[in-house]
Amino acid sequence: MKTDRSGPGGRAFRIFLAGQGLLGFGESVRFIAVTMLIHDIAGSGISAAAGAALSALPGILASPFAGVIGDRSGEGRLLVLMDILKSLTALLFLAAGNVAQIYLLIILISILDVFYNPSRRKYVLRMTGKKGALKANSLLTGAGGAAYLAGPVAAGFLTDKYGPAPSILVSSACCLVSALFTVFSAAADHPGNYAANVQSSHETALSAMKKGIRYCMAAVPIRELLAAEFVVGFCTISVNLAFYPFAFDILKVTAKGWGMMITAYYGANLLAMFIAGQMDSRPDKGDARTFYSCLAAAAVIWILYAFTKTYEAVLMLQFAEGTIIAVSGIILAARFQVAADREYMARVTAFSDMMAGLGKLAGTVVTSVLIRKYSLIGVFIVCGILMLIFAVNGSAKPAWAPDRRSCRANQ
Repeated sequence: MKTDRSGPGGRAFRIFLAGQGLLGFGESVRFIAVTMLIHDIAGSGISAAAGAALSALPGILASPFAGVIGDRSGEGRLLVLMDILKSLTALLFLAAGNVAQIYLLIILISILDVFYNPSRRKYVLRMTGKKGALKANSLLTGAGGAAYLAGPVAAGFLTDKYGPAPSILVSSACCLVSALFTVFSAAADHPGNYAANVQSSHETALSAMKKGIRYCMAAVPIRELLAAEFVVGFCTISVNLAFYPFAFDILKVTAKGWGMMITAYYGANLLAMFIAGQMDSRPDKGDARTFYSCLAAAAVIWILYAFTKTYEAVLMLQFAEGTIIAVSGIILAARFQVAADREYMARVTAFSDMMAGLGKLAGTVVTSVLIRKYSLIGVFIVCGILMLIFAVNGSAKPAWAPDRRSCRANQ
């Protein structure tokens, strides 16, 4: 099997990258439209934030099964199926008449994303190889950033003038186009290599799941990465839940203003792509220190939110936070791809999603208590302090260098 034949510059990956950029554009306009739809119906930033909290639940329950399916199935075909289902689900937002129905659709799309993510990482790894993992993730993040430069602003203007329907239709169409680009990408790849992805096994799903857990627990680098997923998930969801009412109820942002915030945050992925693109030749420990330095910088920004009251200052902080979080996400995804063996890639990715989901669930509970007993500002400060402690502790003894021999022996 030739994992590095195409590389991040290969034709198959370029086609897939274009599809992912369009998919990101569709997700960005849907995010703005659905957020404003919830806010208009419920009239509260807290209600809009609840949608983000609910999206974390599927990752806890469905991720292990998604990993097993991803390791056993042809990942390209699974990606196409998920895109088609997301396109159809997005259209259902047009018929939603209350907040409960919208929440259910958010959960459904989140479940589809849970099955999408492991197969996407495995599909990218097959096209680029482990040496190209960091560059490939940088380009994918940059494509998402380019999409978010235009998507949220366009959706904000469209929603203000015509309501959420046009943005939702655009989102649905982008999912279908993404599915087509994945088909073209698979056709550009080597047919034999593509077919070889499907693993036939008589092993039960439960047995494969247990085997994946043992594999993850046997490798020290993967255990550290899973711990990072939990902490980052905990802190980021807490900050996000506090940020929604902070933006809508305190700063009083409109759909256009909210679109600009999202553009500043996710558009920063383009800058993150260039930053991460300079790290290809750095050693593993250098990547680890950069990762924990990013988390420490994000912690400082969260604390600054507590003392910032103007829209312009928050917009600047959003851009800085978006850049830092994107760089750390690129490094984290690449390290999972490098540390894991290919036959376990989807399961490792799924367990990382599950740990992130568990962190988000815990963060949701803690945040609801902090907001009720204290204030939104307290959430920013507490999360900033917790993340800072984790970053300092992690940078002191990074254990990211993969050790496959001990991993296989322990398994």
